[in-house]
Amino acid sequence: MHPELIAALTHIRDDINHEYGFHQGIPRINYGPCGIFAYIFFHKWNQLFRPPVHICFIMTPSRDECDHVCIGLPTGELYDGGLGIHTRQIYDSHFVIDEMRTYDEELLEKWSYGLNRTYPRFCPQFNRQVVEQIVSSHLEKLLGRQFRRDLTVWLNA
Repeated sequence: MHPELIAALTHIRDDINHEYGFHQGIPRINYGPCGIFAYIFFHKWNQLFRPPVHICFIMTPSRDECDHVCIGLPTGELYDGGLGIHTRQIYDSHFVIDEMRTYDEELLEKWSYGLNRTYPRFCPQFNRQVVEQIVSSHLEKLLGRQFRRDLTVWLNA
């Protein structure tokens, strides 16, 4: 992946973590608002760039509970607002990754346990508009640089 693309994704992660902080070492954005983050990032990236990203659900082995929602990058790596770019290997045998290759908002709503809710215990200051602004500003900056709508070359750099 091109260093400027990595930097933009890292800046999003850093700004999100600066805004919401951590709880016992875990980014607060990953304690519930991860589904909303994935929704916002998915729509903004796919509006601006190709190839598209998709949403992934980190499920218990029985697939009856979703532990986390993140983005599947075109490189095969995963991405979220708390950890940033990461590999699938961080989810050990206690989890299964279900990939939503075709967008299904009803499924996202289900496994996010509601896209329009609050997070009073772990992310009480969560603000959807702040996340939208952070994601949009960093992704749109890429268009102002040498990047084009089709990032295939930059993803493989």
